[in-house]
Amino acid sequence: CTYRWYMLRELTSITTAIAAFNLFYGVAALANSEAAWLGWMHFQHNPLMLLINIIAIVGSLLNSKTWFEAMPKAIRIQRGEKFVPDNLIIKGGWAAFGGVLVILLILVACLS
Repeated sequence: CTYRWYMLRELTSITTAIAAFNLFYGVAALANSEAAWLGWMHFQHNPLMLLINIIAIVGSLLNSKTWFEAMPKAIRIQRGEKFVPDNLIIKGGWAAFGGVLVILLILVACLS
């Protein structure tokens, strides 16, 4: 079961790469011409693109979860004679993730 979970997590890199390539292509279309930009925007309405982006987001969240769970094994924070509990380190990773997400959402809302 662990091996399958690992392989599923690693396979999500394919959809993440496709989503990243799509965004790079969008930036190139924007820099090229209005017609190229409108063509790229039209392509984004394709249900396949929505599915790929949803899978990429879910895969990124899965990768974040596994990395945050690995953090206590790589980072041992000592306070006095005791070590900070693993769950606090994991929660700190999620708090940082949430903070960055809020900042990005505010930026997107302000720039829209």
